[in-house]
Amino acid sequence: MSPITTARFSADELYEIVATYAGFGNHHTGTPVDAQTSAWLKDVLLSLGAAVDEDWFEFDRFICTAELRIGGQLVPALPVFYSAQGDWLTKNLSIVKVDAAVAGNPRGLDPYLDTDPAAAALVVVIDGPDDLVVQCNRVPQMSATPSRPAVIIPGNWAERVDGADAELAFTATTEPGRSANVIATLGPADAPAINITTPLTGWTPAGGERGTGLAVALAMAADLATDHHVTLSACSGHEIDHIGLKHYLDSRAVGGHRVIHLGASVAAVEPDSKGPAGLGNQRMVLTTVDGELRDEIGGRVPAANWRLHETNPWPGEGGTWFEAGASVLSFLGGSSLFHTTADTAAATTPQAMGLATDVAIDAARLFLDSHR
Repeated sequence: MSPITTARFSADELYEIVATYAGFGNHHTGTPVDAQTSAWLKDVLLSLGAAVDEDWFEFDRFICTAELRIGGQLVPALPVFYSAQGDWLTKNLSIVKVDAAVAGNPRGLDPYLDTDPAAAALVVVIDGPDDLVVQCNRVPQMSATPSRPAVIIPGNWAERVDGADAELAFTATTEPGRSANVIATLGPADAPAINITTPLTGWTPAGGERGTGLAVALAMAADLATDHHVTLSACSGHEIDHIGLKHYLDSRAVGGHRVIHLGASVAAVEPDSKGPAGLGNQRMVLTTVDGELRDEIGGRVPAANWRLHETNPWPGEGGTWFEAGASVLSFLGGSSLFHTTADTAAATTPQAMGLATDVAIDAARLFLDSHR
């Protein structure tokens, strides 16, 4: 990508950021793709004139191969991360149906992994598009109870696996892992300080889930740096219980800090959406602002098919900032491709990127005005 020389990104430049991000591949924390993505992001930030640093952390990285077969046929399946360590080859399987809503909750699968203790392994069924497996966020540690291997399969394979002579081969271990949050500062040092934050990693190419939020965050940082001192934190470890962000916050007191969070799928589109620019309908904005200004923000964000919500607890990394005492404006979305390998650059369009970015920056400036 050519260096950015203007304060605002064009819609095509925003889309190119998403395409480049998704093009690296599966964004698992602590992998070569994670390192390549961070290096690319640092170059983009340097082209904006930002000062860039890395905030390193260590963790136990889960490494697994899993194959579920019916006879010689390979079933689309992914391992449940941190479900078990060791080697298994077993036909003693138990099938459990799980709602896709658990995919973003790092403890969402926990209640299901204790079912049917007589089974040697579990097959978790989650409905997703076509033959695509919906991967689930996980806390990066093994269960305290005796663990069993588990894999996830698409809903349309459940009947074929249930009652069949299916066999699971599962091999897993952990090794020391390392990753870094990318931290950048830009704008006048004596200007009002703000934080812009977005996750950097995920299970898949994550074009819609992570790439769109990263592109909006970069454009917002460039725009707001004209009259604010911006700290942009792109935090790794999102898919394993926000461990990068939690490491970042462990050494920082952020009570009262002004934080704008770009979460999941902020500019993802849906083929059947009647929303502006095809932006999906599962879109929400949350904020700590109240009174007339909250109502004004609530009146602006529907232009990008967002709706102002009240929810407890807050979802995503915006909730982690909120729990740390920050004053937060959080943008979130949903997508049918969420946590699937089809979540590529095709999950958005230049038009959707431009609209979501404009509306998010407009709402962010209202939010910041409330703190003057």
